[in-house]
Amino acid sequence: MDEIKAMQTLATELEKLDDDAKARVLSWANAKFGCGMAASQPTFVTPTPEKAAKPAASPKTKSKGKATKKTKSIIAMNKALNLSPSGKKSAIQFQSEKAPTSVMQKCVVAAYYLREIIEVDAVTVSDVFTFFKTVGWKVPTDLKNTLQQAGTKGWLDTADGEDIKITSMGDNLIEHDLPPKAA
Repeated sequence: MDEIKAMQTLATELEKLDDDAKARVLSWANAKFGCGMAASQPTFVTPTPEKAAKPAASPKTKSKGKATKKTKSIIAMNKALNLSPSGKKSAIQFQSEKAPTSVMQKCVVAAYYLREIIEVDAVTVSDVFTFFKTVGWKVPTDLKNTLQQAGTKGWLDTADGEDIKITSMGDNLIEHDLPPKAA
C-alpha cells in the first residue's frame, strides 16, 4: 500500500469516529508508528475530493448515529476488596498522599495501591472501578479505555484486562513523581 492510499484509508475510517475516538486512535497510532515524532507536531491534512463533495450532516443525524454506535459498559464493584486493611494505608489515605492530577494518573494510583499495597494478585477493571468509587473520584466514561491510555503512556501493562500490571515507569510515577512538585 502506498502512502497516499494509506492516508486515504485512514481519513475514511477516522471520519466515522467522534472527536474523542479520533484523538485516541491518533494517539495510539503516533505511539505505535510515530517514528520519534512528537505528539504535538503539526499535522497537515489535505482534504480529499470525496469529503469536499459530501453534504454536511445535520445535528439530528449525527446524534442518532452516535447513539446507535455506543454501547453501555456496566462495571460492577468488587465487594470482596478491603480498601481499608488493618496495618496498611487505606485507599483514601493513599490517594490523598499521592494527589494525582489526571484521570490516567488516578488509574495508575489505583492499580499500584491494589497490586503493591494490598497485594491483589490480578488487578481487574472492576477492582479499579471499586477503588474510584471508594475514594470518591468521578469514574471515567470508558474506564477500560482510560486504563489502556495509561498503558500507552507506559505506566500500566493492560494487555490482559483481567490482570493489569504496573510497569517500571508506573512505579516511578507513584514512588518519585507523585505528588506533583510545586514549580
